[in-house]
Amino acid sequence: MSRRLYRLHLFTSGLRVFGDAIETVALPWGLLKTTNSLVSVGGYALFTHLPWVLLPPLLGRTLDRTSKKVRLAFLALLLQASLVILIVPLSSNIWAFYLIVSGISALDILHRYYGFSLIASMTLEEGELQGLNATLSLVGNIASLVAFPVAGALAYRFGVGAMLADAALLMVGALSLLPYLEVETTPLPAKGSEKVSKAPAINRGLIIGVLVSLLLFNFALGSFRIFVFARLKELARAEFLYGALQSLTTVGSIIGVGLIAYIARRRGAGVRKPLLAGMVLQSIALLLVGLSGVYLLVPAVFVLGLGRELLNVSADSLFQKYVPLESLGTMRGIFDALATLVIPLSQLTFAWMIEGGIGTTVSAALGGGLAFAGVVLLYLTLVYNNNKV
Repeated sequence: MSRRLYRLHLFTSGLRVFGDAIETVALPWGLLKTTNSLVSVGGYALFTHLPWVLLPPLLGRTLDRTSKKVRLAFLALLLQASLVILIVPLSSNIWAFYLIVSGISALDILHRYYGFSLIASMTLEEGELQGLNATLSLVGNIASLVAFPVAGALAYRFGVGAMLADAALLMVGALSLLPYLEVETTPLPAKGSEKVSKAPAINRGLIIGVLVSLLLFNFALGSFRIFVFARLKELARAEFLYGALQSLTTVGSIIGVGLIAYIARRRGAGVRKPLLAGMVLQSIALLLVGLSGVYLLVPAVFVLGLGRELLNVSADSLFQKYVPLESLGTMRGIFDALATLVIPLSQLTFAWMIEGGIGTTVSAALGGGLAFAGVVLLYLTLVYNNNKV
């Protein structure tokens, strides 16, 4: 049954990624055309990220406390479809717009954590976890590769009205879960009398070092979208170009999935090397996006996708391996809340800097410097604490 639910989750995730592409293109570009302000796009980022700051621990705990997790995934998709339909007539009211996108984002958390817990209930073997997570990521990236150009075309043709296609996809995903609402997801039984291995103990210095590094790096990388919008906003048919660039990011992510699968087969590779490599690649992408010339957006978004995937797949596998299923959602929720906290603040800060007269190149150089500082701080923290995972 778990394998069947996993395959169904691949299907619903593919639909969700396709719908998310429509949201990512149609909503901020519709807002930008209405307000002609990059700050309004920063506000959109704030209200889409705010639920990921406030709600993950709560929603994760809710998921942890029930074995019938399919029900919550069904409700998340159904309620999202309703909100997506509602945003079309209310898109001209900026505060209603912000509140609705916050609701859509909050429900995304529940669907994401459902799949996260489902995979954790299937195996404790690191290789299998990497394979399951890589397959899920591959499906999502392939869906994105197709979806973003289509989303750009729909947004150009229909504006915010393109969200009705997103609502239809969400409804299909919700209806596909109907036969499985009573299925229970339970923890794996212990093998014999052996206890599941836990992550090595960590000290306070390591916790503080990793946390500061994460916040600094996420603050720097959060500005990437603002720089892309700043480069494209004066161009004709910017939505098409933005959709194409999103697809190129996905190509980088697909290659990243292959790299992480290769790394997983090597003994002793752990997560430190792909973690640091992913951060370095994304820092380079941030520097590239600030250079003059729209053509440099091509390598920038490709490298961004490559580095991002190196981080994401391994991070998921580690949580699923070392955190018990009963508290997995809560622990991941706390982590995601901290990681997300600084992103909208970054986008608002850099948007104000650009519109205040500081050039895009200078702003991106500052962001890239902060990102590399986060990489160096994390490296020094890991070396000093000798924390090998």
